[in-house]
Amino acid sequence: MNEEHSFAQFLKEYKWRIIGFITMLLVGILFLTLGFWKTLLIILLCAIGVGIGYAKDRTAQFLTFFDKLR
Repeated sequence: MNEEHSFAQFLKEYKWRIIGFITMLLVGILFLTLGFWKTLLIILLCAIGVGIGYAKDRTAQFLTFFDKLR
């Protein structure tokens, strides 16, 4: 019971990062079937997907990070 609760909490907390990662993973697989810089591209797209998911999960923290960069 506790294990199911912690997994559900994990999915709720990281929902957009997981969705972003899976989306970019699928896009990466499509590029790979076309033969486009295999390993480097898949790593780049997955990183972008995780970044997009992080921005959706933590909008305020993400905007604060960009404010600090300026």
